Amino acid sequence: MSVTLMLSLILLALMIIIGGMKGIGAFVSLWINFAIMVVMIMLINFQFNALAVLLVGGTFLLTVTILSADADERTTTIALMASFIVMFALVILILPAEHLAMAQGFAEENSEELEGLSLGININFVTLGIVAALLATLGAIAEAAIAIAAGIGELLADQPNMSLASLARSGQHLGQQIIGTAVNTVLFGFMADFLSLAIWFGKLHYSLGEIVNAKLFTSSMLSLLYAILGVIVILPITMAIFLWQQRRQLQTDMGTNHDYDGK
Repeated sequence: MSVTLMLSLILLALMIIIGGMKGIGAFVSLWINFAIMVVMIMLINFQFNALAVLLVGGTFLLTVTILSADADERTTTIALMASFIVMFALVILILPAEHLAMAQGFAEENSEELEGLSLGININFVTLGIVAALLATLGAIAEAAIAIAAGIGELLADQPNMSLASLARSGQHLGQQIIGTAVNTVLFGFMADFLSLAIWFGKLHYSLGEIVNAKLFTSSMLSLLYAILGVIVILPITMAIFLWQQRRQLQTDMGTNHDYDGK
């Protein structure tokens, strides 16, 4: 039995014990997302338009991730809308940022592993950098969106007569706590991923300027900043969509009650 299979079985067992049916759904969604990413890689390798593959694949990834949370219809809809808006906004940001940073492709530190291999793979590395940068943000965005939408929904369920202003203040406070945790999660993931590279830079006696200008460091730092920015922006967007839907529902209810009183 391979280590990957053994760890997968342990993960499945723990998710079933702790999460029950939701745990099984989350485990299945994990492998569905993995399959989607494999298909995306294959399509890009077959010279399909990478940005189109990214947008379609990213939409599927966000949908599967949010649906796996098994939240109510309203929470799921709001989380999906907010996630899609943030994803498209990040694409608009990442496109010029990656072109300006020029951190795509292989770095000098990869030369030993690539020795003897051909780099003529006929794929635009700038586009690949954009794809990788956005994919690195989607998980954090989806989790933050569903957590914020579900939390605000619980607040409204506990106090159905809460005014929109009070709901906005309470949701803002709740969202800030969720965002703080999500940002720390993203940061710790970056630190764990960068640890071996940092030790390598230290062993090679890189100066601070060389580290900052290294492709590996720049690409990792940009991915971190994109993810943190996406997590931060998801809060006001989710809040705005939730309040907009709540205002529409109140107006609809008032109109229905008015028609009923008239009869």
